[in-house]
Amino acid sequence: MLANTVLHEPVSQLRGVGTALSEKLGKLGIVRVADLLFHLPLRYQDRTRIYSIASLRPEQEVLVEGEIEATEVINRGRTMLLCHIHDGTGLLTLRFFHFSTAQKYSLAKGVRIRCFGEVRQAGFKLEMAHPEYQLLNTNDPPPLENTLTPTYPSTEGLQQRTLRRLITLALEHADELPELLPPSALRQHQFPALRECLQLLHNPQGGKLDNGRLGGISTRLIFEELLAHQLGVQQARLAIQQVQAPAMLEENHFWQALRHALPFAPTAAQTRVISEITHDLQQPIPMNRLVQGDVGSGKTLVAVAAALHAIANGFQVALMAPTELLAEQHYQNLQRWLEPLGVETVFISGGQTARQRRRKVENLLLGIGHIAVGTHALFQNSVEFLQLGLIIIDEQHRFGVHQRFALREKGKQGEHYPHQLVMTATPIPRTLAMTAYGDMDYSVIDELPPGRTPITTVALSNERRDEVIERIAAASREGRQVYWVCTLIEESEVLQCEAAEKTAELLRERLPHIQVGLVHGRLHGSEKERIMREFKQGALQLLVATTVIEVGVDVPNASLMVIENAERMGLAQLHQLRGRVGRGKVASSCVLLYQAPLGKTARKRLDAMRTTTDGFVIADIDLELRGSGEVLGTRQTGDVRLKIASLVRDQHWLPAVQTAARDIVANYPERLEALTERWLQRVGEDTATRFFQS
Repeated sequence: MLANTVLHEPVSQLRGVGTALSEKLGKLGIVRVADLLFHLPLRYQDRTRIYSIASLRPEQEVLVEGEIEATEVINRGRTMLLCHIHDGTGLLTLRFFHFSTAQKYSLAKGVRIRCFGEVRQAGFKLEMAHPEYQLLNTNDPPPLENTLTPTYPSTEGLQQRTLRRLITLALEHADELPELLPPSALRQHQFPALRECLQLLHNPQGGKLDNGRLGGISTRLIFEELLAHQLGVQQARLAIQQVQAPAMLEENHFWQALRHALPFAPTAAQTRVISEITHDLQQPIPMNRLVQGDVGSGKTLVAVAAALHAIANGFQVALMAPTELLAEQHYQNLQRWLEPLGVETVFISGGQTARQRRRKVENLLLGIGHIAVGTHALFQNSVEFLQLGLIIIDEQHRFGVHQRFALREKGKQGEHYPHQLVMTATPIPRTLAMTAYGDMDYSVIDELPPGRTPITTVALSNERRDEVIERIAAASREGRQVYWVCTLIEESEVLQCEAAEKTAELLRERLPHIQVGLVHGRLHGSEKERIMREFKQGALQLLVATTVIEVGVDVPNASLMVIENAERMGLAQLHQLRGRVGRGKVASSCVLLYQAPLGKTARKRLDAMRTTTDGFVIADIDLELRGSGEVLGTRQTGDVRLKIASLVRDQHWLPAVQTAARDIVANYPERLEALTERWLQRVGEDTATRFFQS
């Protein structure tokens, strides 16, 4: 619907956009000129007014003006330039870590200066570190900006002023944008014109801001994005229902045999979910079901029941896990349960040599191997199946849509596609699951097996670290094992691993009678597996690890979990880590070590962990604190993301959005593709995408 307009042209047609810049813009999902209009600001800088120094508060980004009172160079571990300014209401220090001699002399006493930056508390004083500044001619100061300055999601090497210039060029053609909302929605909700909304979002007046958000101006775009998402989900579901799958009608005699052999009975929730899956497998269209269950709810047994139904009907199964550790655990469980039934399980991983893998791949191609368990190695070209009928994917949010579809295509035989079952131990609130995974059917294992011991969670300041180390010694004397998790402090795997190594050294010194192991992301896969195996077998009493053990092996004897820097982590990850303990018959504990003082959000997270072990309660709080993009893990997978809407804040719009979606499909089908193309882009992993946070 943008044909023959400038907006439909490649972004390379704009002045000053060459090949290198086009590639950078492409990482942000900006391919056509129109994409620039929907590349929305993350936040705004207010350079429209000057704040008095007396009114400043920490964490504000503001414009101030004053006279330089003194400038000095100091050396406290590193050389710094400090410039002290006053405006008659108070004093502010400007701190520069990188500066030139000429810069030092230009910042002379008596010179007037205007600067913009973030205010920070430094002892009892306020300061700005490396502010943008300009020296003023007192007779002719430059005018202030008349609109707020937007800050956009960007990528390496792409400057904000470049994005602002290109978006300004695109806005000259905003009148060419077609109206895609149905007339009934425009009338009912009295939405403003699309051009007006975009102009105000990209160039807002200061008075239009309401706590950093553009009030009702953004509502129209929120509605349109949710509508595009709803239509995309509907189209995905429709596409799945248009293809065929094998209808597996034979009775699952393998499952009956396994149930009689198990030393425990499935819970009512497991039985219900197995029944829902069985019904799907008996249909001639592909099953596409999401199963969520809290840590320890028994998803593996549900997956095994589904796999056995496919095998009883003469088909093979692929079970894909996100890490080799988890894949190996699945393989060992399946071997133990299924070998007595005559079911052959094959383990395939990236760490195997060509010779090790060749025999296993041959067995799959000959149909001798019934279940293939592995990581992403399962959809390499060298792995082929004789008759793949079911794909099971564990920890669904760690795999992108494209990876799941690649595996599904691998199983296509003639006109038939395999069934697909995806599982997650991260409980997702129902509203969010039905919206974000609306192309999938949805089952919940909302009951824990009997015998699971409760986990007591406490939050302690780092100052009480010695008490925690003594607690580890006591647990070891009682024959129990302990995890100590070093979480991400810096955005660097190298630094994270170094921190874990130092922690392991310290604990070995403090606890010389305890065998301490260390696992982190830079270890070779075989080394990681060896250490985890030693921990599981009891040869190690304390395992120091990075978050690589978030999804790891099951060690029933581990009864204490210590998590460092817990205040820096999301609730879902904390809950997953805590789930590594409490798997045996002994009462277990989780200690959350934090660095004081705690911020408001961090305090809420730690309070939630202390007061509940219910994963669905945790999920609701996590969603409220972090927003849907983080909870669903879409920053990692490259799946569809919301730019301006929030499934939490804006869920009251969903009924109206569903009505509008039906209107589009029935009366304006030509708008469907244009709407989804406008909003549902897949962009690079390093892109910031949240504008309005929940």
